[in-house]
Formats: sequence, C-alpha cells, structure tokens
Amino acid sequence: MRKLLCLFMVFGIILTMLVGCGAKSKDADSDELTPVSSLTMGQDEADGLKDKTPVQLYFINEQGTKLAAETRYIQNTDAGKGNEHMATAVLKELISGPAKGSLLKASIPKETKVTTNVKIKDGVATVDLSKDFIEKHPGGKKNEQLSLYSIVNTLTEIKDITSVQFRINGKVTKEFKGSYQIDIAYSRDTHLISSEPGKDSTIKTITEDKDNTGDKTAQPTKENETKKSSSDTKTNADLDDDILE
Repeated sequence: MRKLLCLFMVFGIILTMLVGCGAKSKDADSDELTPVSSLTMGQDEADGLKDKTPVQLYFINEQGTKLAAETRYIQNTDAGKGNEHMATAVLKELISGPAKGSLLKASIPKETKVTTNVKIKDGVATVDLSKDFIEKHPGGKKNEQLSLYSIVNTLTEIKDITSVQFRINGKVTKEFKGSYQIDIAYSRDTHLISSEPGKDSTIKTITEDKDNTGDKTAQPTKENETKKSSSDTKTNADLDDDILE
C-alpha cells in the first residue's frame, strides 16, 4: 500500500512538471509571434507623408552658379485649395530657405514677405513681395538672375503656371537691382538648373517638365541692352560671382 502511494505521488509530480513546461513553451511562442510594434520606422515616416504633397523648390547651388532643386512637402489641405493657394504656400517655403544642413544657398532675402496671395490669370502668376526683396538683396547680376529664376522655376512647376509677373508692395517696379527689369513676365528657364551628378535632387517633380524654351520675355535693363547682339538673347553673360549668404 505504501509503495502504491509513493508511485501515485511520483506520477503526480512528473505530470505537474510536464504541464508547466508546456505552458512556458506556449508563452514563449506567443512572445515570438507578437512584434513590439506593427510598424517599422520607415513605415512611420511614410505614413507621416500621406497627407502631404511633394514640391520642388529651386535654390542656389553650392558653387553659386546655377539653381538646384530641393524637395519640400506641403499639407494636402494647402494643395487642395487650388493652384493660387498652393503657389502662395510654395513661395513662402522658398523664402524660408534651404533645409537645415543643406549645401544649397538661399535665393531670396529672409526678410522678404508675401504681401498678397499669388494670383493666376491666363498662365501668368502675379507675385507680390515686400520691398525687402529688393532692399535686402546684395545685388550683382548673377545673384539677381538666380533670385528671379528661383521663384519663376519653382512656381512654373505648378500646373497652369507658365510665367511669373513681379510686384513690389502691390506696385509695378521697373528694375530689380539695376541689372534686370521686373515690369515684365518671366518664363521658365531650365538652362539655369544644374545637371551635375550628385548636386541635384533625383526626385521627379510633381508636374510634367515644361518646355525647355528658356526665357523669352525677361530682359536686362536698358543699361545692359547695348551689350547684347541681335542673335544673343541670353541674359546670363558677364555675370558677377557674388553669392547670397
């Protein structure tokens, strides 16, 4: 009788141990199958951009000779309010300057304000800026050219905008800083966009590339007109090497 009782006790102990090991194994399997987070960091970042629209902003390249693109994201709520609202938001982003740590250089004086929202009519976007755009600008023919075209090439990325007309405090102003007229509409000029490998953004622009016709309407001031030949319509000859800081 005593032997039988001992056998029952031993059997009970073994059964208890087996059940405990099985439970631990099941818990371990459960831990392995349940991730800490169902989203990776990359997915988190991607989700953060779902409500934003990419735009191409053109700043001055590292060498100070051409324009280079930087991709920026604006809220879909801004993009969905029409091209005029989007153009205004993009212009403000351009004035804010390149991203922190970027080798690109600001193309517009940081004190510049958008005095009136961008208006679009018959493909022409009218940009109204504060007088700081002129007064705080360092000048120099090259700088003037890159500043003007940073705005023109950026805004003509937007659908239905083919050229840009400038206003200063709501008024037509004849000259920028002495080298370029700004009382006329400026067309897109892709010749000023740098194509050096590794220097430009490789992200495709949000609209189809406009035609590469260059600048058909922009003219230097009368002071510089005598320097042009009848066959040379480019406005980037004899440019200064000054760079916007």
